[in-house]
Amino acid sequence: MKPRYAELAEQLIQAIGDGTFEVGSALPSELDLSAQYGVSRATVRSALERVQELGLISRRKRAGIRVEASKPRVAFEQSLSSVEDLVQFAVVTERHVQSVMEISASPSLAAQLGVATGSRWLRTEMLRVDPTKPDRPICWTDVYLEPALGAGIRRELRKSSGLICEMVEQRFGRVVREVRQEIRAIGVPARVAKQLGATADEHALEITRHYIDEHGIVFEATVSVLPADRFTYALQLRRHD
Repeated sequence: MKPRYAELAEQLIQAIGDGTFEVGSALPSELDLSAQYGVSRATVRSALERVQELGLISRRKRAGIRVEASKPRVAFEQSLSSVEDLVQFAVVTERHVQSVMEISASPSLAAQLGVATGSRWLRTEMLRVDPTKPDRPICWTDVYLEPALGAGIRRELRKSSGLICEMVEQRFGRVVREVRQEIRAIGVPARVAKQLGATADEHALEITRHYIDEHGIVFEATVSVLPADRFTYALQLRRHD
């Protein structure tokens, strides 16, 4: 089930898109929206943050909430700087599993994942979709799990929508202590272009993540391809006093 703020964000995005709230007009205040939709102000505030991230509104003191555009500037924008952010990303998007199979790591894949050549892995191929834009998937992701872990949750992979590492934790007690990730610019691979509704070799990001347990062992790895017009990766850097 989606969190209430995500549902409210979708309702506001739709209302802006269909002209209920016109570009240049003011949205009702947080207090008024809270009463109108029957939710708390905290829920309204979180929903407005989501809508603002998409470039649809601006919020300024004494100026209120103004509608700036009728369509998002990107399909999805998400700040990902912690394991909790990854969990939230999974909550507000949907996982559409395409295939599940056991594979042997080729030399190139082994180098990318940091595992032994020829090692066995359960690979889940899936699309991650923003429910507000179901015809434009955010990304294609290959998830690699230790075979024993994959076998234990294989039946659940097509049914749940959260992070797979959370399923592993619940079933086997393997807790993610650290996620290491690498980001590089690539062209959309031809093998996934059609499923993404993209053109082969158009600009994209490739994000490789290694999920590491309390013993320093990589038990899951993911490789995601995100077309450039679908996703903005946001990261905040702060100076420590």
